[in-house]
Amino acid sequence: MVGKNVVCRVAAAALVVAAMTVTAAVAQEHHRHARHAGMTHGVSSLALLGHEAVQKELALRPDQTDKVHDLLTEVRAEWKQQMQAARGTARGDDNSSGEDRQRRSGENRSGEMRSKFAEISKNVNAKFQSKLTEVLDGPQQARLHEIAIQVAGTHAFQDADVVRQLGLTSQQQEQLAAVRNEFAEKFGELRHEGRQNGETSRQNGEGFNKLHDLRQEELAKSIGVLNPEQQTKFATMQGKPFDLGQLHQAHHRHNSRGNRSTSA
Repeated sequence: MVGKNVVCRVAAAALVVAAMTVTAAVAQEHHRHARHAGMTHGVSSLALLGHEAVQKELALRPDQTDKVHDLLTEVRAEWKQQMQAARGTARGDDNSSGEDRQRRSGENRSGEMRSKFAEISKNVNAKFQSKLTEVLDGPQQARLHEIAIQVAGTHAFQDADVVRQLGLTSQQQEQLAAVRNEFAEKFGELRHEGRQNGETSRQNGEGFNKLHDLRQEELAKSIGVLNPEQQTKFATMQGKPFDLGQLHQAHHRHNSRGNRSTSA
């Protein structure tokens, strides 16, 4: 059992890092890369299920922990398969000249992969949603969804179910898009600043702290677009606050281990 739990935690870390990476990347360059992929972003709960802090919040039983392990194993296999297919498609579709490929191999190409990464997250979440309902009971599913909405932040307002439940008007959705456009530039500036600060910023978590603050600012301005009734409903949909810092810490620990392995 101990070995199985260790494997489960490793799988959890990988999936949580994936979820947080998608959120950060999309937040930084949302509209430019979303247009290229023709996709939307919303609420994704599956990748959060394996995180130890989330499992504790859900009060998983031992038998559920085993089922989570098995489910995450399937999810990782599917994720890997779709990522390999996405990379293969990207290479196969590129019939441009060597000079053009070199030009595209920088920021634009990485942006396309981030968009594909987010799209795959959505696809995998949808594929395994039914199995998730077999593992968790009703209250656990509801709480996991609340946490997922908190993790999604402003991207929750692009989720079809959230749009429907809140009754967002077309005008409100345009206003929310304007807020995302405004903050896309700020996230871009933050990313540029992080590149200039280099390794020190990543090691001390300064970049993640600034990202968190900026996301909170964007969320507050987005919530301001909602009317009082919608704001109350959205607060209810999020449930009681969950310490999202635990997920950022998992991401930071993963990056730190990666940096040590690279320098070793």
